[in-house]
Amino acid sequence: MTLLSSIAVRSWTEMLQAPDEIQLALFRQATVRPYSGDVKIGFRAFAADLLARGLIDMGDYVTILGGTALVCLEPGPQGRFQDMRTGHDASELAAIYSRAKYGGVDDIRYLARGLVNYLHAELDDPCSQWTALFRDAKAGGDCVVMMTTGWRNVPSTANVLYDKVVEAVNLKLAHLALPTIINVKLPRLAPPCEHYASLSLEEREQVNLLQDHVIPGENFYRSSGVHVIFGDDVLVTGSTADKVQRESLSNGAKSFRALYPVAIDPRVALTDATVEDRLNRVVITHQLDDTLAQLLSDPGYQPILRTLRLVFGEGNRDELATFLPKVPASAWLSLYKAALGNEFLAQVQCVPSLVILRSHLTKLGLLDEVGRAPL
Repeated sequence: MTLLSSIAVRSWTEMLQAPDEIQLALFRQATVRPYSGDVKIGFRAFAADLLARGLIDMGDYVTILGGTALVCLEPGPQGRFQDMRTGHDASELAAIYSRAKYGGVDDIRYLARGLVNYLHAELDDPCSQWTALFRDAKAGGDCVVMMTTGWRNVPSTANVLYDKVVEAVNLKLAHLALPTIINVKLPRLAPPCEHYASLSLEEREQVNLLQDHVIPGENFYRSSGVHVIFGDDVLVTGSTADKVQRESLSNGAKSFRALYPVAIDPRVALTDATVEDRLNRVVITHQLDDTLAQLLSDPGYQPILRTLRLVFGEGNRDELATFLPKVPASAWLSLYKAALGNEFLAQVQCVPSLVILRSHLTKLGLLDEVGRAPL
């Protein structure tokens, strides 16, 4: 038995006392052999510490617990974001991401194209991890499923993004005679947490325990082998992905991978998770302005949960009436239906804004006198 194989890791933070070469060897071993218990015993914080000391790079960090990110961002000079790999200004990507988080149609398509192009290139490489995944699934008669963040009548950006990705990649997989991806929408039963992007790491972990999506249990994995891909629009603290990884593997998933168009430097994110909120607000600044009006006016716009909170929140109530004419009535009707379907009428701070919108839509003949919309 080697020294490395004889080490029982009870807590990854304890391993920080070991020599650097042992820490690195344990890190490499853990990334090759994902274990559901690693999340609970601090593997992500351990990996972030290795990154902070320059023992691994950001690419190595993202791969822990099965992750892949296309671009890694860090805060740069003058409040801007920059590419961690090149140091180049990433303001354009940050703006795209900001609009996408509120449902920007072209911006979500841009992020989807990046993910699709990446997966297509991987599937063209016979030695890539993604080719191996689908070939193994085919050989074993297994399924490959895509799980995204919890859905409760109104989608998040990640839900819309990966609908597009799965649809496009499945065409490639079908032509390669490989198993296509099954798109599994995780239900969310409790009302979603407001202001998640501004929560600390500890607060996010608490929300994920009590108020997040429902992950399939053991019965989901019994009929055939299941390989899980978790898709999100950004890797910040990893709390959501880690929960899905832990529960999927412990319930019987044969493998787990996570995919993101963007990741944020964990040396920042794990100490100040509000960096995600700053990224979200690069362009969409939580004001009812012309930028938001243009986004909502796109003919293909689909209501996004984050946008409902922005538009109907207490902070923008006084400006709503004058903002209404800047957006097509059909878009407002979709937003109104989405808000009521997600129980915004039960949120005291949103009711006055919804009353203003209801009056507007009634005057336009899009709602009747009791607030119903014709089918």
